[in-house]
Amino acid sequence: LAFEYLPPKVQGDIQGVRRVPWSETPIVPPMPFTIDRDFQVRLPVGLVDYPVRWSDARFNFNTISAWEGHRAGLRSDPPEWALDILTFGDSFTFCWTAWEQCWVETLDIEGGWNVFNAAIPGTGTTAQLNLMKELAPPWKPALVVWAWYNNDLSDNYDLARIRDEVGELPGAPADDPVAPPSGLGQFSALAQLINANVSPPPRLTPFKHYETVLVNGRRLLVHTNEYPYATVIDAYPRTQYGWERGIAAQAEGQDLVKAWGGRLLIVVIPTKEEAYAEFLTEAVGQAYLDQMAISRERLLAECEVRGWLCLDTLPAFREAIRRGQTIYYGFDSHLDSSGNRLLAEMVEAYIAENQFIPKR
Repeated sequence: LAFEYLPPKVQGDIQGVRRVPWSETPIVPPMPFTIDRDFQVRLPVGLVDYPVRWSDARFNFNTISAWEGHRAGLRSDPPEWALDILTFGDSFTFCWTAWEQCWVETLDIEGGWNVFNAAIPGTGTTAQLNLMKELAPPWKPALVVWAWYNNDLSDNYDLARIRDEVGELPGAPADDPVAPPSGLGQFSALAQLINANVSPPPRLTPFKHYETVLVNGRRLLVHTNEYPYATVIDAYPRTQYGWERGIAAQAEGQDLVKAWGGRLLIVVIPTKEEAYAEFLTEAVGQAYLDQMAISRERLLAECEVRGWLCLDTLPAFREAIRRGQTIYYGFDSHLDSSGNRLLAEMVEAYIAENQFIPKR
């Protein structure tokens, strides 16, 4: 009963404890993913008020199908015709907020367009292209908005492994595993809290893991571990492979949308560490922050060379943070409601400035 009022770290420590002793359902149910050879993972169709309690991000979501019989559960309002905008991406486009705060829903309601959201959390560029090839040609939207985040590189490799398209390639050290509750900790939140703090799991990687920094009067949790190394393109064969597959997928997506005269806009979303970089130099070091930015900056360079429509959201995010807006959650790595609001405003302004679609 008191779970929602506990500090985020305490919630994280006890979220796997059984809700009631006679049921295996934990306090926070895991995301109900199914491995998929095309989409990497997918959610079931027909979820209603499914709870997400991810650090300090808390919301519920529903899923529908794009059409009867389609297997991917998607977080969207039903499509309306003619479809103006079709969005693809991972959890940043699925939105880690209440639905009414999601930037995609804001485009639909306040932007005045017919929008359908086809984002699936936990997926990368190649998986999203496979979904795009199924949904976009029948609907022929005027604009496809495709969001990118730098963990797409590792996700592209993961999908290729699922499809047996590539062998094992060297990559960055994995995050330390989080052991599920055991013994009395399966049933008792107090016992699990004691276990997590008295006997924490061993560190398997040589990196420092997290740092909290006070920014604008708010505690900010930032990654100070191997996270950037997983996205430095030239650092490991695994990320190099994921980068090359991602660029090829984006090029194919461009050709796909052009086939019916539509446009494709790539929205480039930075990490929280990049957006807050000027406040984090002392805590995590400039070299770390520079590494975090490599894949995003190289994608923007590709956009320039290839003539792709790409929206770099980092400058606006940084300016908003200087003005005191939060943009990202304090502990979770996703955009909060203010970040979603700003992202919707940027996409709407970009569409209007380029006169892509008239408002309905």
